[in-house]
Amino acid sequence: MSDAQAIVAIGFAIWLLMFGLGQWQFKRITKGTTELVLAMGKKAHNRRERPTVEEFYAQIRPEWEAMLKQKARFILHKTELFPVPASARFVETRMKFTPAWLGAFLKVNHLDLPASEELEAEIEAVMALAPKRPVKAQ
Repeated sequence: MSDAQAIVAIGFAIWLLMFGLGQWQFKRITKGTTELVLAMGKKAHNRRERPTVEEFYAQIRPEWEAMLKQKARFILHKTELFPVPASARFVETRMKFTPAWLGAFLKVNHLDLPASEELEAEIEAVMALAPKRPVKAQ
């Protein structure tokens, strides 16, 4: 094997390792997010005065960001060609972690919270893309 081939093989091996670690960390974030949303969603749903989806998103956001720091250091860019830091900005873009996603996820899992008319329309659009059965945290 020539030096050039060795360099290419080592580069590919490093990229493959980063790819695998990035996917693994993203799956950990996804699982952690669903567990966090379900746990906090059940509490919010059982309150006498339920928060709106927007208020719930504001409540859950700091805990979600803290969870990110524990679960991952980096994730793959949306092209999946290179890693990016697992900051809230990159992860929320990659996961589409928005109030609309949150409202749809809660609704799919029978934990409806009230939402504004605009947000309700966005939630319905997200729901159209959701699987027909609830996603359970494992």
